[in-house]
Amino acid sequence: MRLIIIAIAVLWGLGAVLAYARTADKSMDARLTAAYILLWPVLAVALYLNEPVALWLAVPAVFGFIPWFLAGPHLSAILKDPSRSRPDELIGIPRAYWYWGGIGSVLLGLVFNRYA
Repeated sequence: MRLIIIAIAVLWGLGAVLAYARTADKSMDARLTAAYILLWPVLAVALYLNEPVALWLAVPAVFGFIPWFLAGPHLSAILKDPSRSRPDELIGIPRAYWYWGGIGSVLLGLVFNRYA
């Protein structure tokens, strides 16, 4: 099982690096999406390895999985049709989600940290 997990991680890493390299001459949205696909799991693993982590950091990292999960289809769509990129979105998700979701997840982490 350990070898399967390592193989999945290596394949993900290669795919993420190739996606980032492929977007070098593309739009800013494509480059940010590829960077997010590459860097979010690195952040999640870094937090996991540094247990225990304060919940005000861990909760936003967990909620960061939702945009990461949706980033692949978004990147594929904007590489096929660059006009699908919108100025009020970041990685295909409205900026309001990032602002309010980020603030809400940090506050939720603070509340859990206080009462857990």
